[in-house]
Order: sequence, then structure tokens, then C-alpha cells
Amino acid sequence: MEKIKISYQKEPVIRNLILSLTGHCNFQCVYCYAAYHPERKMEKEIALKAIDMAGKSGTPFILQFTGGEPLLAFETIQAAVAYVETKNYPAILQLQTNASLMTEEIADYLKTHHIAIGVSLDGRPPVNDALRKTKDGSSASEATIRGIRILASKKIAVGITCVVTSANVHFLPGIVQMAYYLGNVRQIGFDLLRCQGKGEGLAPASPADMALAVEQCYKLSLKLERTTGVHIRFSQLEKIRKITSGKACAFGQCYAMHGEEAYVTSDGKIYACSSLVGNENFLLGDVWHGMDLQKTKIAGEQIAESMRICRECPRLPSCGGGCFTRWLGRAGKAEEECVMQRTFAQFL
Repeated sequence: MEKIKISYQKEPVIRNLILSLTGHCNFQCVYCYAAYHPERKMEKEIALKAIDMAGKSGTPFILQFTGGEPLLAFETIQAAVAYVETKNYPAILQLQTNASLMTEEIADYLKTHHIAIGVSLDGRPPVNDALRKTKDGSSASEATIRGIRILASKKIAVGITCVVTSANVHFLPGIVQMAYYLGNVRQIGFDLLRCQGKGEGLAPASPADMALAVEQCYKLSLKLERTTGVHIRFSQLEKIRKITSGKACAFGQCYAMHGEEAYVTSDGKIYACSSLVGNENFLLGDVWHGMDLQKTKIAGEQIAESMRICRECPRLPSCGGGCFTRWLGRAGKAEEECVMQRTFAQFL
């Protein structure tokens, strides 16, 4: 078969910049694929150099703060945001957090600077606490819910990211119940298990269980919307809507495939994706020397080639393609992802 070719600009244009501000976290989630990231805090100089790499093209880009738990390095977030605003870079600011360290002062800051917030939560408290554990033994759910309520008191909307494994797929409607209970959740995204890091020892949800869970979640959301008048979006369904309406392209969510993602670890190294940290095949450079064009091209072609079966699938125009890092090491593809997309597509 003909090898897939990826074309780039003379220099990579970064559309998705993710700063892993620290590998350290106050939680110890059983599936964490960031468990082996450098635990040091990112120096402000590293963050600013990374922002310059993305900002200099003048192209709008996503700037996401993640970790570990990024609020452990809140001062770096403040420095990065101030720099973006001073340089007038066209950055879309995002924070992915467990919300346990949220305070009223932090919430005010996030609202003032228009930083979109995604909170990690895997279900109702008994389910969430089984997967997302605190290091001191206290309830992860209690801490996260407290943080979300602080945000709600400031009228700040959030999205929920729910990691799905075989352990919680049967209880997935609980995340919809939690979203309506909390009151300020406006979007739910299902992040299917990636078998890297601690996730190597866990089992993904089966395709049949995933299909049933998605259908239950969607129907429950419609029921609760009729009762409350609040509409909560599903990330996967929104992606499908954009693709079928022509507003997005297949694999548009995989910036790494197109050489448009830079995942920067706290020590300044640049990888193609957060799930590929430590894999030398996807180490693209560092913030002091930039992204290596040849390495970026090779990595993108490898990702695209590995997704050939997905590219040749007749459902691609209504799906948008799978995630390379979920398929990695799975001897073929992540069937539960395909089923999830097909199930959501029937609700268009």
C-alpha cells in the first residue's frame, strides 16, 4: 500500500500547545499515564519560550495548562497568562485540573482571564473514589466537588472529563447525574483508557458495554434536560456534528498527526502527545532549539500510517477518526472507541 505522506510548512505551526507544569500531583489515579513525567515544576522561562514557539506564527492556538496537577504551579500559570496578554498572542486558554486545590481567589483569576476549565471526574463518589485516589487517603470526590462548587458560586461553567475503563463503564450514567447535580457543568467528554503508564495494567471497556453506556448517558441527559431546562453537550457528539457539517476534517482532533501539537514537559522537552512522553520516537525537540522539522514529519507519518485501517473505514466521514495513543499497543485498534463514535453518531 502507498505510504501516507504528511506535508508541513517550512517550520511547524503549533495549534495545540500543552504545558505540563509539573508531574507532581496530590492525587494518585490508578490509570494515570502521566505518572512517569518529570515531577519538577516548570520554570517560568521554559513556559515563556514554549509560548513564543506557538505565538510567533500569528496563528490562533490552544494553550492548555495540565500536569500532574497544574494548580500546584499556579504561579507559572499566572506568568504564562501575563506573557500571552502582554505579547497579544491569539491563544485560547484552557486548564485541565482535578479542582481539589481551587480557591475563591484562583476562581476569580480564571474568570477574569477567560480560562476555560476542564475538571477530571469519573462518576458518582463511590465510583470516582475507586479510580481517583488522594495520596493522603481522603475522598477525591469530596475535594473535587468542593472545587467545582467554588467555581459555580462564581458563575463559572466547566466541562467534565471522564476516563472510561472496564471498572466504571457500567456506572457511566452516574457522570450525567453528577453533571446535573453540580449545576455548572456544560460539557462531558469521555476519555477512553490509554494503556500507557499505570494504565498498562487496567482493562478497557468492552465495545458492547461502551455502546450501552453511551446510549444510557444520552437518553438520561435528554430526560434531565427536559426536567431542568439545562443542555449539557457531549464532546464526542459535538465533534461528529462539526465533521458532518463540514466545519472539521477527519483526524482534525489529532494535532500530532499534522505536526501541530507540542506537549512540553516540565523540563522543557517537546513530545508529539501527552501519552507519548518518554518515547524517543516521538521526542520532537526542546524549547531552547524548537521542534525538529524532520522528527516532527516522521512522527506524523508514523501516526497517520498506523491509523490506515481507520482512514479506510467507510464510517470515517461521520466519525472523524480514532486516537493513535489509545490504539498503541492494542494489536489493531481500540474497538470501544469505534463503537462509542458509532453510537453517538446515531443521535445526530
